[in-house]
Amino acid sequence: MLDQAQFDQFHSEGFLIARNVVPLDVVHALRDEIEATVDRQARVLRERGEITEMHEDADFLHRAALLHDQSPNILDPLAHGTHTGPAMFNLLTCPAVLDIMEQLIGPEILVSSIYRLRPKLPGLEEGVIPWHQDSAYFHSCADDELVPTFWVPLMNATVDTGCMEVLPGCHTKGVFRHYWADLKAPGLSIHPDHMPDVSPVPVPADIGDAVMMTNLTPHRSTENVSGLIRWSADLRYSSPEAGDYGPNEAAFLGRSMGRPDDVVTDWRVFETIRVNHVPSIKIDRIWLRHDKESFQHPEKRLDLAR
Repeated sequence: MLDQAQFDQFHSEGFLIARNVVPLDVVHALRDEIEATVDRQARVLRERGEITEMHEDADFLHRAALLHDQSPNILDPLAHGTHTGPAMFNLLTCPAVLDIMEQLIGPEILVSSIYRLRPKLPGLEEGVIPWHQDSAYFHSCADDELVPTFWVPLMNATVDTGCMEVLPGCHTKGVFRHYWADLKAPGLSIHPDHMPDVSPVPVPADIGDAVMMTNLTPHRSTENVSGLIRWSADLRYSSPEAGDYGPNEAAFLGRSMGRPDDVVTDWRVFETIRVNHVPSIKIDRIWLRHDKESFQHPEKRLDLAR
């Protein structure tokens, strides 16, 4: 649970490093599940002839990077919300996490469709994520609602490993203009002509901690120069009032006083919901590509995006 000072900081600054809020056994169970998934995928890729060296002696913070050097397909089962194992479900529905979400959004809690595992590989340009707000990727129905992000490091995330940076206090200014940046990691970037003049704050966090942000908090991910994989999971939650802001993936009810029978308590049901979901509509935002956008100061475009 958050104390009053933490609660106030989250709302005033738009972010909070919440220390020791995620049970360590939940984190370690997910690490074990990821390792098993990587090993299974490595065996599949070896049979296809895509990899030859299994690196079975390498640990959690190195093995996937070594395998990725042979085939980027090693991460396919973990990317884009495809991983639906029991340990992932137990993190998403962890009572300690849901207790904090209840403080922020009330007793009716949807576990967002948009959760991700993030293996930020060392030295990989695709891991450098530009300044953006999560709402830029959402359907606009959630613009006036709080959709907290709960970012969980699965190792000690330091500045050297490419921890996130945030722009404090800018979450009160609505959704900034974004564009599709011309980067190795294609993604949305806040348009440089609309970039807030606020100094960035790095948010390193250790195992057991969580970095909490609003859906309107500008943030980015910097380069990983550590030689380690910066593993993390970002989870999102909302009240039903926020609507279906991520229609391409399936959300589920994680806690409810009004509809307790609809709460998903079995990871296999969670997996079925995710696998069987059929996208319904496209996000109702239109952002321009970098080559179709106009810039008052074109020379700042990439500097601000990286």
